[in-house]
Amino acid sequence: MTAPAPRSSVLIALIVLALSVPPAAMAGAADDIRGQARIIDGDSLEVAGQTLDLAGVDAPEIEQRCERRNRLYDCGRLAQAALMDLTAGTEVACRLLAAAPAGTAAPPLARCSAGGYDLSEGMVYTGWALMPPGPQAGGRIAGFETIQDKAAEKQRGLWKGSFVKPWEWRKGARLPLETQ
Repeated sequence: MTAPAPRSSVLIALIVLALSVPPAAMAGAADDIRGQARIIDGDSLEVAGQTLDLAGVDAPEIEQRCERRNRLYDCGRLAQAALMDLTAGTEVACRLLAAAPAGTAAPPLARCSAGGYDLSEGMVYTGWALMPPGPQAGGRIAGFETIQDKAAEKQRGLWKGSFVKPWEWRKGARLPLETQ
């Protein structure tokens, strides 16, 4: 029978182990990023001092304009307001999914919820965010296609009029009314 290890060597072993595990790997469900959210735009927010992008969605940029009834409106600001509504007065909990691609200034992707409600899903449901095309860091979120189709069918949010998809807008595409 061997003698138990002295407490100091157990403590040292725990410290070494803790220092060798990257902080992101240590963050589990109990260590999610939590707090009041400051909304940056329709798919970005700051929680507990960390800027995050909502996974699985792309919303209009703040400066982006859309068209309804032959009039332009600030759909980027309305998308921001929609995310504000979903988080108002509620603690937001975010789980990091993927770090930003190396060499970019993009925030990390996260799944965030407020009051137990998924914010990415809420933004697609209200029609103020879209599922971006192609493969996504963090993966495509199951069920969002159906939710987006229903938002379009019910003409919620962006679907009430004409818009340029956010990823196309960032590449310079504009509505015909904007170029007149």
